Amino acid sequence: MMDDVRSGGNNYLAVVDIGSNSVRLVVFSGRTRVPATIFNEKIMCGLGAQVGSTGRMDDKAVESAISTLRRFRALCDQMQVAETLVVATAAVRDAENGPAFVERVLNETGFNIDVIPGAEEGRLSGLGVLSGEPTAAGIVGDLGGGSLELAQIENGAVTNTMSLPLGPLRLTSRFGLDYNGIRKHLRKEFQAIPWLKGLRNNNLYMVGGAWRNLGKLMMGEKFHPLPILHGFTVSKSEMVNYCKRITQMEAENIPFGAELAQRRREILPVASIILQELLSEMKAVNASISAYGLREGLIFDKLSKSEQQLDPFIHTCRVLADERCRFAEHAEVIFDWSRPLFRVTENSKQRTKLHMAICLLGDIAWRGHPDFRAEKAVESVLHGNFVGISHSERAFIAVALNQAYGAPVDASHISQMLTLLQVKEITEARMMGAALRLAQRLSGGTVAALMVSQLRVTKKYLYLGVPSHYEDITNEVVEKRLSHLARLMGRSSAVEFPPELDEISVG
Repeated sequence: MMDDVRSGGNNYLAVVDIGSNSVRLVVFSGRTRVPATIFNEKIMCGLGAQVGSTGRMDDKAVESAISTLRRFRALCDQMQVAETLVVATAAVRDAENGPAFVERVLNETGFNIDVIPGAEEGRLSGLGVLSGEPTAAGIVGDLGGGSLELAQIENGAVTNTMSLPLGPLRLTSRFGLDYNGIRKHLRKEFQAIPWLKGLRNNNLYMVGGAWRNLGKLMMGEKFHPLPILHGFTVSKSEMVNYCKRITQMEAENIPFGAELAQRRREILPVASIILQELLSEMKAVNASISAYGLREGLIFDKLSKSEQQLDPFIHTCRVLADERCRFAEHAEVIFDWSRPLFRVTENSKQRTKLHMAICLLGDIAWRGHPDFRAEKAVESVLHGNFVGISHSERAFIAVALNQAYGAPVDASHISQMLTLLQVKEITEARMMGAALRLAQRLSGGTVAALMVSQLRVTKKYLYLGVPSHYEDITNEVVEKRLSHLARLMGRSSAVEFPPELDEISVG
């Protein structure tokens, strides 16, 4: 693996994030719209644990952080990282020994730390969320150990930002376990923010390790069928009720919490209080977890405007199609060929994007064993490292690809995902999958047959039109797949030979 890293190292970009609770190194594949993560490591140093009570970072925490940064320096050198961004947030920003720490790090590691102001931290976190979900609207809350950054996002932009000294470590060092005192303090702070409530699209996007851990534990209790943090969304009332439960428990008794480090478990009750009070004050509709935040925002901020405007999900699908599919260049043709099927169904911009993704990923499992290609395709979508797509949308695409590979919808590898979809969504996904299956058989991996044929839908029939001199392409297998698609639509099927198609050149 190290050889692979070295061979591609000239494009690697590393972000070193020195936070109040942890120090983390993430090495990305480069400055791209959706960079791949090459390496990710965090060490719990606790730099901010004493800042709230003493005004200084604890000496032991500082030594732990310095040792960690030496290791990260060596790793970056070994990976031949081309560019390194080193940032520090609340602990270093607020501690009186912060400047001395910055100077020492520079002398001992060569890392030149950029101590980010609180408002800038909020802006970058907001950009990070938008880079993963361009349509996000509401409030981004980035909870670190020492501070809470808030950013308002709407129409693809970050507007208002604010940094508050309300991290779990900071609050605990000031209030101890006086949860009532913490609540009163939080309410006073939140009520003083005029833009926090009354937004048109008031969703909360949760960033930071503590809140992501809460989401992970909640998914465990709900037996959520798709255990992926990014895009996990619940209503405000459900999240508030869950937070109330967590605050009433001892850290070691939190369900599914045993896999978390002790330090992580200990801050969960206070993190829950912060989340509960913020959701209540902003009168949120939903709470959604974002796997993207400050680090991704740093990279996104350095991209050109044209790169920023690329849809992150479709961009990733195109990359995967080029890497893994035999006929990636045919996706647009198949997409256009299938459009007549969906003029009678809901065809929103977002749903149309999902249809294009299905066409791009339709051949993703061709290298797999024929008996398991459906499972392979479904797994690639459900567990792929995607952003810009919700859990239900993953399920929609998975159902379509399962259909495209001819597997039954009640197969064990897909059936549990059906709970994420409405019946009409399942039907539409299966239609798109059946259309893809028909197109692949009709064309045999070329575009000629698709360019000279067409689909036509009436109240009772689904017609496949082909030129009369091209009649032989509609064999028994093609007619069978056409019939299957028609039955999903509640129609009969037939092949027709419109005269106008005879004028189209096959090429």
